[in-house]
Amino acid sequence: MSYVLGTIFLLLSVWQFVMFKRSLTHFKQRGDKNTSPFIMLALWSGLLFAITFLGIAVSYFF
Repeated sequence: MSYVLGTIFLLLSVWQFVMFKRSLTHFKQRGDKNTSPFIMLALWSGLLFAITFLGIAVSYFF
């Protein structure tokens, strides 16, 4: 059961890293003065969730 949960959290972590990278690339290409000033907070919190999910996945595997 722990391997199943570890795999789920690993997939969530990978998905979150991909979404972080996509959002960051989009922000760099199309960001202008109308972009929300809170976008960096949203990006960093997404990265924090990805790292947290990765840590949980590793703890389930070991």
